[in-house]
Amino acid sequence: MGPIPEPVSAAENPVPARPADSPAEARGRRTLSTAFVRVGPDGLLTVELRNGRVLVLRGVVMRPRDYCGVQVVGGPAGARFCGGYAEVAAARPGGAPPPAEPDLAAPNPLPRSPAHRN
Repeated sequence: MGPIPEPVSAAENPVPARPADSPAEARGRRTLSTAFVRVGPDGLLTVELRNGRVLVLRGVVMRPRDYCGVQVVGGPAGARFCGGYAEVAAARPGGAPPPAEPDLAAPNPLPRSPAHRN
């Protein structure tokens, strides 16, 4: 048997710190993480990139420096896509297009009751 190693304090041998995220990486990570925790049973996550590209990914895994998933829409179906957090502009759970924003300047489409007709 060899010599018995002496215990060493973690404070004396700290693990090197990971470099801090840039502001864009921090925003992208927060955006993706918020949508990631809301992914439903379909397992789909829609990611909009800063260059305008929209991807629908399945089986997304968030790693320390990037995220990866299998493309369903936005590229070759079944191909693996990995991207950096700084590229993320928006993300939402599911693969459907975002809900339409109402046109607040449009007239109210609700019919008026007969009592209010002139």
